[in-house]
Formats: sequence, structure tokens, C-alpha cells
Amino acid sequence: MRSSWLCAALAGGVALLSLSACSDSSNVGLGVGPDSLSGGQPVTLDVEADLDTAHTSPITGENVRQAPIRSTWRVLVGVVDDPLPGTGEIEAEGYLDVAGQSSLPSEILSANSADSLTAELRLTPSYLHGDSSNALAVEVYDLTEDATMDSARASATFDADEMDPASVNASQVNPTDSLVTIKLRESWIAENLSTLQDTSDDGSAFEENFPGFKIVAPNSQAVVGFSPFDATLRLTHVSESDTTTADYSGVKSFTHIEQREAGAPPDDYTLLQDGAGVDLTMEWDFNAPPLDTLENTPLNRAEVFVPVDTSALKDFSRMNFVRPLPKGYRIIATRGANTPGCRMAGFPVFSEPNETCILPLDPSAADPSAALSGALVPDDLRSANEAFTIFEESFRRIRNGQSPLFTEYRVQVADRESIPGEPGSTIQLGLPSTLPVLVPVDGEELAPPRATLTVTPL
Repeated sequence: MRSSWLCAALAGGVALLSLSACSDSSNVGLGVGPDSLSGGQPVTLDVEADLDTAHTSPITGENVRQAPIRSTWRVLVGVVDDPLPGTGEIEAEGYLDVAGQSSLPSEILSANSADSLTAELRLTPSYLHGDSSNALAVEVYDLTEDATMDSARASATFDADEMDPASVNASQVNPTDSLVTIKLRESWIAENLSTLQDTSDDGSAFEENFPGFKIVAPNSQAVVGFSPFDATLRLTHVSESDTTTADYSGVKSFTHIEQREAGAPPDDYTLLQDGAGVDLTMEWDFNAPPLDTLENTPLNRAEVFVPVDTSALKDFSRMNFVRPLPKGYRIIATRGANTPGCRMAGFPVFSEPNETCILPLDPSAADPSAALSGALVPDDLRSANEAFTIFEESFRRIRNGQSPLFTEYRVQVADRESIPGEPGSTIQLGLPSTLPVLVPVDGEELAPPRATLTVTPL
């Protein structure tokens, strides 16, 4: 196949969205959903959506001590200038804070000068977008005060002392290494020695006086991601007879992301861009053809298709350039006027005051090459047509002079460590990333995003 497909089927007793590799739409819906009423042969119609883009700065901050606790996360550092038109230059600045220690080895606790100690940040790479052949010149700075990183959005920033680097100048980080270390200055150890040795209040005193680091690589050609909770600040004491270490584990992280000079995407495409927060919005006008002719026609099935052209992505690359495909998406729906609340309609609430709902996705129908995922359906609803309820309810409301159940659907990149096997995870945040995808908006071989409805004319 020339492309992968993100195929979201909206409906069912819990209004499930399913993502799948889709068959010929001429066969979609036959024999699925409620029995056809007498009067005609089922007919399948494709209804293209009105498309636009919107910007929503994604959440890129995390605190392992704050709910909801996510087992995997990333902090991003570097600059990528993707050859894909429309992406522009994206710069990521990472922030990391570490936990205090309730006890320390005696050799470190009793050290009275910095010349017997070394300090380094130890980071485990888990993500790469950009040139894999060149090292990143990384710089580390102290934050000037404690930062509320948990659930912070990518547009936020926190102040750092950028006049006095904590790290040795131009520490080189190879983006393909399994472990990278960034050495900190001896003068930095001397300035922070008493804080580093503070174990009072089970380490809380250290955390009150140590706000964390800002990590940048402003002249790099790639964005690299690290696992913040595998990250450590390591102190090492070396004597003639022994080497002793103490590790301060990562506890909070955040990534600030900026996009510059984005420009226009390739002809006949729109661009979704994670990190920069560029989303696809879709709307269907139930008062315009052909939907206005279907409100009294029995509906058998309804699906929403969002094609993702992975072949076109490959056309925009260069030697040693790495651009992973996202391993997930999320779809957020905006409620119509006077419609049932999200939970009453069977959806999790995405935002208060209950204005938008998040639509779970079905991993069992996912196309692995598209790296999509999905959500649980109660056993007693397994036989229902999960693509049915939203459009059926919308038609019912239109007949009564009301708004459809949802007025807008927003598609977001939500990258994941792997394609989720558990469907409930598709409503969760994606990992911080800078990944783009191309969605065709004009063409015959790949039709634009659309609803495919199977009806039975009377």
C-alpha cells in the first residue's frame, strides 16, 4: 500500500472510536449495525469533512510524585530543521530536577572540598528526530528558583542562570549512544557542595534549595529525548583505594518547544506537528448536502477516516536523517449546544466545564504500520456497531431542531513508546515529541478525511 491509514470509527453504546486499516468503502457497513429496514439496498456514502488546523500547546511537564503517574516520559533537547515543508525549525529546551537523599556515603558526606569529587548528569536516550551523524554540543544551567513542571505546557519557560554554565563547555552528546554523560564544572560543585551534602528532612531540605537544571543544545541538528526518571545526577569520590558514588534520581522534567518559520506544507496536504501543537480539526455540516438528506434515512454504520500518507513523508528526507512515525493519535470532540455531558454520552471528560470529550480508540482494529491505538468496549456492547451512535444521535437531534452531538473533532499526534495493547491508554497524553505527519486534503488516490456512512434508503 502507498500509505497507512488512521481510520477512526465513531459510535457504539460507549461511542467508541476505532482506528483500523480500512477496506473498500463500497463494502463498509453491510451486515453491520441494526438490521436494514425494508425498502432498499444499503448504500455507502463518503462525506468529506471541512478541515482546518488549530494550535494547542501540548503538556510536556511531568512530576513522578504527582498524579496521574505516567510510567514513561521524555525530556527533549536540541534543534531539528526537518526537510519536510511546513515543519520549520523546532528547538527543544529540557528541564530536569532531582530528588534529595536521606543518606550519603561517608566519603561524600565528609568531603570538605570540591577537588575530591566529580559530578555528572547521566542520561539515557530514548528518542531521536534529526541528524544521527553529528554530536550535540550540550550546555547545562542552574534554574534560579523551583519550577512547577508537572502538567506544564510546551509554551511555558522557567528562568535559568544562563550567564554561568554548570556544565563543562560544549559537552558532546552522541544522539545514538545508549548512555550519555555531561560533566559539571568543579567550580559548580564547590558552589553547591553544602546543598549536595544536605540529607536533613529525608532529603527535603536539598530539594528546597536545589531547583534543578536547564539543558540546551542550541546549535545542534537533532532533537534527542531522554527518560527523566532514569536520569541521575551522580557525585563520585575517588581516593587512592576506592571509588564511591551517590546518585540523585530525576523527579521532575519539562520541555519547552518553539517552532520558527514553519511555512506551508506540501501541495494537497495538511500537516500535523507534535510539540508545536498543530492539530487537524474536522467538521461536518448536517444542514448541507448530503447529510441534510439523510436525517430520516435508517443508518447502518458510520466511520470517520483520516488518512496519513507515510510514503509522502519518505519523499522528504536526507542522508542520516531520522524521523520516526508516531505510535499514536488522540481525538478530542467538542460538544454541541445543549447536548448530554461527556460522561452521560459515554465519554471521558477532556476539559472542564465539560465542553470537550476525549474519544477512546480501538487498538484491536489498528494498522500496525500506521502505529495507531484504541479503547475498551464493555462485553455487553461488543455486538454493537461502535461507529453508529454518534451519527445516529446527531441525526435524531437535527430532526428535533437541535445541534449535532459534536460540532468539531480535533486530531492530535500522541506519540507512545509502543502501540498500546490496552485500549484505555489511548485517552492518555502522548509522550513529548516533535514528530510531523502528512494528511492528504486533495487527491484521488488518497481521499481527504471523511465520514463514511452506510444507510438504507426507504
